[in-house]
Amino acid sequence: MSFLFFLLWLTLGCGYALTRGGPPERVAAGLMVAAFAAGIPVHMAFGAAGYRSAALSAVAIDVLLLGALIVLAWRSTRFWPLWMAACQLTAVLSHIVKLVDPAMQATGYAIQAQIWAYPMVPLAAIGAWRFRRRLRAGVIEPAWKPALA
Repeated sequence: MSFLFFLLWLTLGCGYALTRGGPPERVAAGLMVAAFAAGIPVHMAFGAAGYRSAALSAVAIDVLLLGALIVLAWRSTRFWPLWMAACQLTAVLSHIVKLVDPAMQATGYAIQAQIWAYPMVPLAAIGAWRFRRRLRAGVIEPAWKPALA
């Protein structure tokens, strides 16, 4: 049930960001959808036992997503990618805690690793909504910071 709910949540939020957002919103939505799609075979392979230990493939996906979101936050002129990267950082930290303490309860680890995806989706959607609002107000701003010389 929670898988279907998150799939609907992701589809609505990222779909809005992809169709109505500017370049940073589209990149963030694409990154989240790609990470979700990459994680499906990992979670199917490990099933319910997946949170008894840290699956290195799931850790790798989350670390790659964190790196991409940090780059997005660094290059974008928007503020919300910082919050998105912070949410992803907490998910990565939960993996690190599980690697350090393998006796950590599977339920607690599963919640800590997954819960931060839920606020990340509306962050991209709200970013897209604010982008549309700025466009309607006639505010034109660059989506990206200038490249370093």
